[in-house]
Amino acid sequence: MLIVNSICGNVYQNNRLAEKLELAKSNGTLRKLLLSRIEMEKARLRKETEDGFEVGLEFESGTKIHHGDIVSENLEFIMVEQESEKVITIKFKGYGSSDLFLFIGHTIGNRHKPISVQVDGSISFPINDDSELDLFKKLFHEVIHKLELVIEEKIFTPNENMNAHGH
Repeated sequence: MLIVNSICGNVYQNNRLAEKLELAKSNGTLRKLLLSRIEMEKARLRKETEDGFEVGLEFESGTKIHHGDIVSENLEFIMVEQESEKVITIKFKGYGSSDLFLFIGHTIGNRHKPISVQVDGSISFPINDDSELDLFKKLFHEVIHKLELVIEEKIFTPNENMNAHGH
């Protein structure tokens, strides 16, 4: 088992690592460590890569793992990939008022859901089951005509300081 104590960098932010990633792909030496969003929040974790190589993560408290992080680049080239998950994305039909945004944020917050606000103004949050779409349609019944709610499967990253916990 390989014990990892630090993150080498991220392939999406570091050109040198992106080049090493391409080389590892072509050599067949790339190992992918698939983690859930919840697992990525942990400082200590033991997990196997997709090909069965055991990795122990032992980071300092407060270290955050991100999609595309390289946790080993020397003997083993190991990249973290975040698992996609089901999310509801809310798109606003036309321009929403500040009261509407406040109502939507308050309702989602009362369900202890982390959120991600996109550049286009849409809001996404993770769900456990498709039935939650009906629940949120009921919760938003007063303003549902101003919204479009869709379930998507994607990598969810909450906005900084907006990560809540589920009950």
